[in-house]
This record gives sequence, structure tokens and C-alpha cells, in this order.
Amino acid sequence: MWIMASAEFVAESNQNKAGKNKGLRSIWFNGTKTNRLTGVREEYPKERFSVYEA
Repeated sequence: MWIMASAEFVAESNQNKAGKNKGLRSIWFNGTKTNRLTGVREEYPKERFSVYEA
């Protein structure tokens, strides 16, 4: 779970330019990478958002 103030959310997020959510903001706290040993895609939390983790 991530906890952040609304001002921090606006600073870290992106504003959608097209589509049905045009004008709204979105943020991705996680990424995916492929494990070199197994070849399976794994999710991980992005390091720059670790200050907001609760």
C-alpha cells in the first residue's frame, strides 16, 4: 500500500492525453521484469516510490 498527499500524487503522476480517461491522472507504482533463471515475468515495486510505501 502506498500513502501520499495529493500534491505529491500530482507531481509524480502523468496526465492522460487521449482516450476515455483523457484529463485524468495515472501512476504506475510497479514494473515487470523477466527472471533470467526461470524466464517468468515478475512484478516489483519501483524504487523511486519506496518513500510512499506503508
